[in-house]
Amino acid sequence: MSFFRSFLRRQGGAAIAEVVILFPLITWPFFTTMEAGLMQMQRIMFERAIDVTAREIRLGKMGAPTFTDIKNAVCEEALIIPYCKRDLMLEMKPIDVSTFQAPTQETKCVDRSQNVNVPDVESFKRGSMNQMMMMRFCILYDPLLPGVGIGAGMDRQPGGGVAMVSSTFFVNEP
Repeated sequence: MSFFRSFLRRQGGAAIAEVVILFPLITWPFFTTMEAGLMQMQRIMFERAIDVTAREIRLGKMGAPTFTDIKNAVCEEALIIPYCKRDLMLEMKPIDVSTFQAPTQETKCVDRSQNVNVPDVESFKRGSMNQMMMMRFCILYDPLLPGVGIGAGMDRQPGGGVAMVSSTFFVNEP
């Protein structure tokens, strides 16, 4: 019992208690800002890659691109997205210009637990000349701190990752 009393009376290391309590509160804004900045940087590069690829398709520079050709072109432009080819899913469909209605179903994302990333026949159609086309992309983003700050509030996809979705419309040039 005397050891316990002497332990409670000691004051050595008292400052560490303040550090243990305040350190997470002080560093949390920095890590949250870092997470937001990294996510936005990847989002901007993703959007740019889609715009560049859509322009090449629209102008006919890619010929008759396949699912893999488009995916590779986007991933080559989006330099800072890790595992881009594994985590990118795309959908390309013609749009009826008489109604201008885009498909209403959710954008499909990669399910990492399935380990398969191929389009179904209905989700990838190249269209013909002078036809309005819609391309939708979904790439998975892994937060640096998934349980803290904004990482904790992000919706996870089956198999892991947070979906970043983007779409673009263009007309196939003759």
